[in-house]
Formats: sequence, C-alpha cells, structure tokens
Amino acid sequence: MDTMDKTPLITPDDFHAETGSRQWFGTWLGGRVTALGWGTAEFELPIRDEFLRTGGTVAGPVLMGAADIALYAAVMTAYPDGSKSVTSDMTMHFLRRPAGALLRARAELVKTGRRLAMGRIEVRMDDDPRVVAHIAGSYALP
Repeated sequence: MDTMDKTPLITPDDFHAETGSRQWFGTWLGGRVTALGWGTAEFELPIRDEFLRTGGTVAGPVLMGAADIALYAAVMTAYPDGSKSVTSDMTMHFLRRPAGALLRARAELVKTGRRLAMGRIEVRMDDDPRVVAHIAGSYALP
C-alpha cells in the first residue's frame, strides 16, 4: 500500500482527546500513541507490575490490548469516521517471551476497503529489535 503521499487524518493529540475519557484507552491500560502516519500507528506502554505473570512475563491480554489500540489508531488515520469502527477480528502469534519495561506496538494497515480495514501489528519490548508477538486484525467500518 503506497502511503507516502497521504496525510494522516488525526494526530496523536487528536487520538488521545478522542479516547482519553474511555476507561480502557485512557485510564486503565495507559500508554501513548507516539507517532502516526497515514495507515500507521506506534503505541508505547510502560509495563506495570499488574501486567506481569509469574516470572516477569507480560500477560497476553496486555499485548493484545496494546495491539488493538495501535490498530484502532491506524484506522483513525485513514478513515474520516474511523473512531466509529470496531474490532472484528484479531489473531496473535507469540514469537518469544515478552519481558521488559516498555512495550512498543507498531500497526500498519494492509488493506483499506469500504467496509473493512485489515492490518498487522508487531510488538517489541524495550529497544530490542526482535518481535515478541505478531498480530493480524481487522476493523469493521461504519
């Protein structure tokens, strides 16, 4: 998908203004969208103790939540009514143990249709370039 000449429809501040009052996006999970391009989003989440399983492994639902937020932000960059979209499918593949202090999720749309947007998300920990989880997802559009 060629996104070089397209301008994102929102900024990180727009995203947080839109989602900040929602418990999941704004107050419980935390984290910040740090960068947006047309069809792309980067999300960072500082890891808290309540996100950890025994042995210091970041729990899978935390990874999935971060991936979902990143993909939602990517959808909002490409669709004027993107904030009204809803997750329709997500599949996660764990590639290595997620452990560290900062989770980074990068989402990219791979198909932008009239009724469905599909994307992929890669999750990394700290500054390690190795992917800990790969997620494929789709959003139903209004």
